Amino acid sequence: MKRCYSCFAGYPDEFNVCPCCGTVENSFPKEPVYLYPGTVLYQRYILGEAIGQGGFGIIYKAWDTKLETIVAIKELFVSKLVTRAEGQPELIVSKKAQEEFSYRKKRFLAEARTMAKFGAHKNILNIFEFFEENNTAYIVMELLEGVALNDYLAQVGGPIDPDFAIMIAEEIGKALTSMHRKNVIHRDVSPDNIYICGGKEIRIKLLDFGAAKLSDETDEYIDIILKPGYSPAEQYDNTKNIGPWSDIYALGATLYSMVTGVKPDESTNRKQQDTVVPPNELNPAVSPELGTAIMRAMALERHLRFKSVEEFTKAIHGQIKVRSVEQEKKRRKTRRLSSVIAAVLVVAICAGIIGQIWGNKRETLKEATITVWCSVRSGSTEKDAMEDMLADFKAKFPRVTVEFRAFPEEEYADAVAKAADDDALPNLFESTGLPQDVLAQAIDLDNVIRSEQFGGCLFLDQYENYYSDKKQMPLGIVVPVAEIITNGPVMIEYTDTYFESTDVFGQSDIMSASADYPTVIKSNFGENAFEGKEAFLEARSPVYFTTTMEIYDPEIRERLQEYPRAFVYPKKQEITCAFTYEWSIGPGSEAQVAASEKLLSWMLGNVYQSTLMISRAHDGQIPVDKTSFQSKIKEDNKLSPIQKIYKRFVFSK
Repeated sequence: MKRCYSCFAGYPDEFNVCPCCGTVENSFPKEPVYLYPGTVLYQRYILGEAIGQGGFGIIYKAWDTKLETIVAIKELFVSKLVTRAEGQPELIVSKKAQEEFSYRKKRFLAEARTMAKFGAHKNILNIFEFFEENNTAYIVMELLEGVALNDYLAQVGGPIDPDFAIMIAEEIGKALTSMHRKNVIHRDVSPDNIYICGGKEIRIKLLDFGAAKLSDETDEYIDIILKPGYSPAEQYDNTKNIGPWSDIYALGATLYSMVTGVKPDESTNRKQQDTVVPPNELNPAVSPELGTAIMRAMALERHLRFKSVEEFTKAIHGQIKVRSVEQEKKRRKTRRLSSVIAAVLVVAICAGIIGQIWGNKRETLKEATITVWCSVRSGSTEKDAMEDMLADFKAKFPRVTVEFRAFPEEEYADAVAKAADDDALPNLFESTGLPQDVLAQAIDLDNVIRSEQFGGCLFLDQYENYYSDKKQMPLGIVVPVAEIITNGPVMIEYTDTYFESTDVFGQSDIMSASADYPTVIKSNFGENAFEGKEAFLEARSPVYFTTTMEIYDPEIRERLQEYPRAFVYPKKQEITCAFTYEWSIGPGSEAQVAASEKLLSWMLGNVYQSTLMISRAHDGQIPVDKTSFQSKIKEDNKLSPIQKIYKRFVFSK
């Protein structure tokens, strides 16, 4: 008797297809790193097919031989830290990753214990058991039948009925209330962590406690967990200001997404310019009262949000009257006015002292002299753009002296290497392509990562996937593109702006590929034995697989002036791009490091990005700042198609 690894029904050995669910017999996993179907865990659970995988775990269907029921089992599998030999159950953890993986396993088991505490709650995923095996850990939990809220919203393709949305928010609110009473903060409330279960009656479940801040855990061991659009601003900075108010923001943002069909803008962007439109203005079915309640939950200042989840759920049901954020600000301002006037009258006696304090307040950096180095290409305007930006910086921080040097591109690497050998690295320097022994002397960029400018960047939410050592900060990205000769001695007919497979261009032996950014080329275009750049320059190949770095290549432009070209972008689930134009901070005094961190943060802001990155436009580098990015691709015909695919960009090493 065989057992189906999908529905776990038994069927005769001579059958190759399960008569119950129609699944074709298969004893091999979909991916080499998955455990084989039929593997037995904990001498009790027979694994079936894998039904999901994220960056931190793999989820399998399984058969509980004791209770004779189907369950789900989550395996801790941190893809960047571990691997598995095909057919072997034991995980392979490198020595370098042992410490971090041990910490991840501790967090994973803490997640299981936390969820188990709330097992009786109808709105929280039930945990049956957790254990360690195969050099990793597992959580056994109920198998949910239904659909994740984010998938449901995608299927609907717009707002859902406000009453249904309120019901979902209320049910999740009940789960959060139970957690908050035990000092547990979820930190990751969003549509992809909410599940709508079918059956005789609809049930709503809150999933994934992997990011939860536990009552018995110190802040120093908690990761910064972010979900753009749903995480409040305080979650971007650190863990010390995280509390129930953080989950209230995320729940409000989730409800906003449900009733409008639009994901709200990131909270860090809202701090710079809040363009989030009240939901009742986007959807006439949403009452002004409900719209006001949602916007109060999503207030940027945490003290303006509701005091508890219960208060929020009462507000969305119209059981309590709620002032708008602006009305509440005005009310509080009025209440403080009398005490402020009294304080001003007292302090006015010391007006001279106040003036001195105010003058000092404007200056937030200590006196320091910092050196800034970069390379410049012949004929570019980079040097002028850098000098303009540094002049603005010095005007803002007059106590900081900046000594700037711009080296010809061909001399730069040697100059920095010599400075590193002499233990005299500049305080702030361009570091693209520099060797690891030079970068080893650079300091980590945690303070830059916590800056407001970093939070306003569109692509840096994937920063730590790419720069695990935090030694470099990219100011731009490059994107894969295919250049096509549309009228020449060798050409193909392809009129679309996007393509899903290189097959649409014909045989690979008539195509060329750039040698630059090999990971980007191979990830997007495959391992084909393409011809080199020369074939395209000589117009022997009609297609050139490259990146935006070569869109403005003067050599290509000059050699192919007589042959019109089109620029065609890949359009698939994930498009591998690369960060570029990195900068690093060298060692120095406390004042020098602080000034360098402030300057590098400035370079991530839209003012700098829209000037210096434009001076590098001939390289096809695209700004990481959201405002500058959107401006650049709208203005440049060659880059404008990126507007439709940028949400699929991935950056990982």
